[in-house]
Amino acid sequence: MSSTERSLIGSVFERKTSTTQTLPSPRFAKPPGSGFPAVQHRSKSAFARAREEEKSTRNVRPTTVPLVIPARPVEQHQSRDFEVGSRTADDVMRQQISEENARRVANMTEEEREQERREVLEQLGSGAGDLLERVRAARSRNTTKAPAIAEGILVQNEQAPAVSREIPIVSPLPGLATRRSLSRVKSLEDFGKRAPPILVKSSTRPSSPSKASRQLRFAALTPADVYVYESAPVSPKRKAIALPPPPDAPDPSIISLGTFKENGLPRKRPLSPASPKGEDRSEQKITNDGSEPEEGTPEYIRRRYFPNVPADNPSVSWMEPSSSSNSEPVLLRFDLTGAPIPAEISAALPSYLGLHHHADGDHAGYTLDDIFLLSRSTVPAQRTTMLNILVGIARRLGMQARDPHYANKISELQGQEEELRKRILAAGLSAMNEKGGVGVRAIEVVWECIVGWNAMFDAERAELDLAPAVISTLQVPDFLTQVTELFTQAYLPPESLAQLLSIVYRLSQESNSIAESIMKTPLLLPALIQTFLLTPIPPPSDTPLPNPVALQCLIVLASSSRTNAEALCEPADALLRFITILPPTSPFPESLATKLLIETLRLYATLASYGLYSHIATSAASYFASLFTYIVSSNSRPLKVAWAGLVESWIVCATNPHHTTPPHDILWSQVTSWGWGAEVLQLRQGITEEEGEVCAAIWGASSAWLEGARVNGIRGGEGERANTLETIHDGFIKGVEHNVVTASLEALRSELTNIHDTPLPERYQRLQRIGMHARVLSSAVRLWLACTSIANTDADTAAPLSTPPFTLPFAELSSFSAHVVSHSIWSLVTRGVEQAACKHLATFLAYFHRLSRHIPGTSPDLWVAQGVTILERQLPGEEEHAYNMLEAILAILTPQFLGAMALPSIWEKGGWSIIKPFLDYAIRPNQEVYIAPSDVTPESIMRSTTLRLPSSQSSSSVPDEHRPTGLPLPRVWFTSPIDHLLRSGSSPVFKALPSSWDASEVDVVRTSLLLAKATQEIVVRYSLSQFALKRSEMVFACMKVFMLEHGQQQEHPSPATGDEEEVFRDPIVTKLMSDLLAPFTLGAASALPHLSKLPDIDLDQASLPFLGSGIPFYQFYTDFLALYDAISFSHPIFASLLLPPLALTYPIDYRRLLWADFAHVLRTVRTPVDQVIARDLRDFLYPVERGEIIGKYVGPLLQGSVDGFLRLVAVHHVACNIWPDLWSKEIGPEQEDVANKLLKMIVEKGEGRAVREVLRYRQVREETVIYPPACFETSGEWIADRAEFAQQALGGELHERLQGVFYGS
Repeated sequence: MSSTERSLIGSVFERKTSTTQTLPSPRFAKPPGSGFPAVQHRSKSAFARAREEEKSTRNVRPTTVPLVIPARPVEQHQSRDFEVGSRTADDVMRQQISEENARRVANMTEEEREQERREVLEQLGSGAGDLLERVRAARSRNTTKAPAIAEGILVQNEQAPAVSREIPIVSPLPGLATRRSLSRVKSLEDFGKRAPPILVKSSTRPSSPSKASRQLRFAALTPADVYVYESAPVSPKRKAIALPPPPDAPDPSIISLGTFKENGLPRKRPLSPASPKGEDRSEQKITNDGSEPEEGTPEYIRRRYFPNVPADNPSVSWMEPSSSSNSEPVLLRFDLTGAPIPAEISAALPSYLGLHHHADGDHAGYTLDDIFLLSRSTVPAQRTTMLNILVGIARRLGMQARDPHYANKISELQGQEEELRKRILAAGLSAMNEKGGVGVRAIEVVWECIVGWNAMFDAERAELDLAPAVISTLQVPDFLTQVTELFTQAYLPPESLAQLLSIVYRLSQESNSIAESIMKTPLLLPALIQTFLLTPIPPPSDTPLPNPVALQCLIVLASSSRTNAEALCEPADALLRFITILPPTSPFPESLATKLLIETLRLYATLASYGLYSHIATSAASYFASLFTYIVSSNSRPLKVAWAGLVESWIVCATNPHHTTPPHDILWSQVTSWGWGAEVLQLRQGITEEEGEVCAAIWGASSAWLEGARVNGIRGGEGERANTLETIHDGFIKGVEHNVVTASLEALRSELTNIHDTPLPERYQRLQRIGMHARVLSSAVRLWLACTSIANTDADTAAPLSTPPFTLPFAELSSFSAHVVSHSIWSLVTRGVEQAACKHLATFLAYFHRLSRHIPGTSPDLWVAQGVTILERQLPGEEEHAYNMLEAILAILTPQFLGAMALPSIWEKGGWSIIKPFLDYAIRPNQEVYIAPSDVTPESIMRSTTLRLPSSQSSSSVPDEHRPTGLPLPRVWFTSPIDHLLRSGSSPVFKALPSSWDASEVDVVRTSLLLAKATQEIVVRYSLSQFALKRSEMVFACMKVFMLEHGQQQEHPSPATGDEEEVFRDPIVTKLMSDLLAPFTLGAASALPHLSKLPDIDLDQASLPFLGSGIPFYQFYTDFLALYDAISFSHPIFASLLLPPLALTYPIDYRRLLWADFAHVLRTVRTPVDQVIARDLRDFLYPVERGEIIGKYVGPLLQGSVDGFLRLVAVHHVACNIWPDLWSKEIGPEQEDVANKLLKMIVEKGEGRAVREVLRYRQVREETVIYPPACFETSGEWIADRAEFAQQALGGELHERLQGVFYGS
């Protein structure tokens, strides 16, 4: 043990062996009469026998210390050594030793004393001083201690000093531990005293300490020496109601239920209202004078009823009056319905309302902390009441969260809605398994937080993903297990079961992963179907009716994935009960039976979208025939829409029966024999203009019928087309069909005009209306295309039609398409539910692109421009339309169409086929994910993995191969092959290229840049500049070309570098990059003002799709600049790409990097001003720079190592820091001193050109920027002002030298 450590155990004292005579056992005190020992009956326990022996000896514990009788009489002439205070032999010896030690210390030198002191400290440690001090104090007490024992006489001293603070622990004598007649040694002073002779027994054995004589004394401890371990829970077997304490590190997944006061016990209102508040609590404590407190006060009650409880015990703090004062803030309180109580009436409400059962009994209502605390109460009624309050609070918070104009806002909680939502949800989840009212209210709390909080979306076709943080609090797998148990147990009321069903339905809408968890939860799906769908028929009076929400939940689960849909095929047979019994004869109410029928048809259509469960059309053909007859006579629009949608899906399955699961589940011959093509058109009977959704469903089913007949019918379905046109032709001229199309066009224009003025909560409903009207137009155009005799719309076969199948408002459709494709609605469509609502709008544009090719007057370049713009408006799920448009666009861009732009070397290598795999990958990066399109196709029923769109567009940080879709395409989609070249080692496209693909990097770059140039010129020609690449996007695209690996084999090698060169040195690549960058230079700004005025983005945003959020553009620019330094050899385009980040809109780090860290490359950057890639020269000139960067400009300027644009920038900022006429505002003396020093440095060290340019440079910030050399040749009164300033700053001699510069030619 080191000398610095403190010993826990102090001195150990041992006393001599006890000489106490052992008394005989009471059991043998009375000898038996027979001479033999008494029999000990083993039937009695040892404890019982000991009690009997004690009674027999009547051994009663004395209450006083027994007197010790001396062995012989005390003589009167006894020595005074035995008197009080007399010294013993030990004392004499101890004194002699002390005197001897004192003499030795006095004879020591100072060095010897210090040596002895160090040795003592090494042996006894750093606490030796304290130890010796305690020993000395103990000795001084021993010399005056009384009473003392002398020859067995006990002398008692009333003035004895207090007992030492070091309390000894003395072991009792063996065998006498339970004897109450013996007393223990009281203090250390009893050691060393002789025991009375009566207690001494003779013994020939050597004296040795016994266990009874050993005594341990513990050293004095400080609080730092004691470690308090965390105590174990009082009842480990009991389950904790509250959550465990949070960890030290913050964890966002842990939900806090509140921070409570130190005394969390509820306190009632004061029993003595007359007693003033804020009364000093010291008056209520126990007083020393023994006076009785006033009757009725808390102290009086404590003394009368709790006399053994201390006054400061927290368990009786409820009796004390509230110590709140007017200075304390008034907390928000709620009544029993969850409504906030105004502060002005909180203190005035009576107590019988049940609003005072909390800590602060003076105020009515419950604070949030009170509610969360009492929501875990062990009293069921109290817990139920608090949960009911949370229901009301959650309802109000949800309303104010989704409606900014909500009238009954809780302003105190504004901005805290989501945090409180998680806390309220946690409180409800903790009580869901409780029986009775507690569990019912807990389910209602969870319902309010999950279902009632957000408005219901039509999320069958998209993931909601509205509350990922709240859903993570839910712990979905455990929650679903609880729900399963509640479904299987029949003690919940029907209302609570319906709420649980709604919660499961809402969770299934949240994401596909949660929907998969629902399907995988054991027994959940069977319990749901059995509880809410397979109810008894006829229904008993005490049994709930079937719930259509259960069918909606099954539809969402089936839409989530093909795996879920396959699992739902088995229970789908049981749902035929809602089809075989038509609503008029159903045992359920007709409205409920109709709703159940509609949802069942929609579920079957969802399964058919995967090519599943289509055999039911054959198995139950007679029932569906009867159903069709009923639907024709029905007035239910949703029923007609559901039936037409189901027929459309089954027809698509029959079009190519090889794609169904299992194959040939339904055949085209069966569809023909059932006459579905003609039956669908019968639904037109009695239709009106307001039933646009019904018309769209009918046209969609008819289109599927004609498209299938084109494949399977006689003569390509010529007869089917003729029959269909005979039925609908007149209607599209002046009938209902014409009116429906016209009304939808007008409604769409109106909705798009008002979309930006719509409040956010109502915007989704407007998007749904836009989607519904867009479906009408897309179905009409699709039907028109299906009625044509042309099988496809490829560029080689598509041509204008002399006579259209039927009439459509082609001019209105064309102008509306141009309006939609450029509308700003696409910036609002970012989430999955919004994209799903507007998905039919993108589908309409795709169908119109096919229709436009057949309209007379559509030129090939106009069709390409339409295709490029519409391609970028396609939404997830429309990948097939995107593929078709891309094929059509590339087919139009032939060498004959491109003319001078066409390069023979590209077409010799295969033309667009070089980059086609990369462009296809940009549309669908993940081949394992196939989102179903708006209109089912034979291809989609076989390949679809889900019918739902992802919740939002994947972030740029997600690798392409993990993104579910590439739509909508970015503007830079045609340069994506260059991205794959930069990442060729990990690119999935290179791993999947066919063996016949043998293009080089140069070929890929040439083809990509040619496609970019062709499409850029076409969209600009038709005033569609918003679809052209922005300046920063084009700059970054060219930067990526320079970052490609060098050492590529060239067809025309350079004499200077040999056969292998960098890609950017290829003359064709250089020419294409120059052509692409030319429209964005300062010299071309006047020629192409429409491009220069377009809003641009910075390079950080432009690089985000490629670099992702983890790599800043500054890092890329640093590598780019280092590469220029290494391999550029003053390449002009390479040098010009260094300049855009030098604009003053970018951080100063970019300018410091070039002007300071890479100052040696400045002499190689000689880009003229008119060749700078920028919107305006002002971006590099204003605001004027100050500080240390000016020194970086002065150095190269004096050395003459900068020219062109960089020289202009340096001269401008240096001159603006010198001449007062260029200052934007008044400056202080410090800046004037800097100006004088700069001018002196330029004049003394600069060469003639630099001096002249700095002295004669002139710009006016509010006027047009003057380009060099004109900016050095202007004149005016400012020259005289500068000459005067120079004279003051430089003196007369230098000023004379500058006269020629100021006033010369």
